[in-house]
Amino acid sequence: MINETFRPGDDAYWVQTWSRVLFAGDLFAAIPFLDQPAVESIDDDGGGKHYLGPIVYGYGLLVSPTCDMIDQATLEISHPYRVFVPVIPLAELATHAPGQARNLGLIANRDTVIPYMYLPPLPNLFPASVALLFRPSLLDEASLRATPRRVAQLGPAARQQLKIKLIRYWSRFDPDREGVRGTERDEDAMALQPGETSPYDLVSSPEDLPELA
Repeated sequence: MINETFRPGDDAYWVQTWSRVLFAGDLFAAIPFLDQPAVESIDDDGGGKHYLGPIVYGYGLLVSPTCDMIDQATLEISHPYRVFVPVIPLAELATHAPGQARNLGLIANRDTVIPYMYLPPLPNLFPASVALLFRPSLLDEASLRATPRRVAQLGPAARQQLKIKLIRYWSRFDPDREGVRGTERDEDAMALQPGETSPYDLVSSPEDLPELA
């Protein structure tokens, strides 16, 4: 059982896409990270704590704050910019960031290694993985609708964890977990109604997409 002091249990992360708008923590497939550095950064002692291997297209976790993307009073889009970070299998860290090889258990169990956020396996899509918080890329909102590819969303406890991880990474401040909300104001108003679809979601879901609660 995961100690909730450090991170939620695995079953609190992934939920089926449910909102008509975008939320921080939405997971997209085939996000381009073409302008990212592709040369590994290795210390003189053969270490290196940051993954800098090549990523062309891959899974991306949306990290833009929900309230910054959407006017929560009108549900209108506030601006066109969306920030994503790459998601890679946890096992890849040992190869491309040798300095993190000894921390894989710590990342998975407590999620306390600041530059990474642990993500549990997503059925039929990827194994235990990490979001690379230090490698953000900017996409325009229209492109996410032109080629719908949202495949899952984070549940409230995991969205809370994402906010905590971003605070820790960008400010080096360790917030009180109880003071960080996992839900947004009036988020029920952003939920899909029966028979409604979101322009961001895959219209014809492949058979291998996850079936989530």
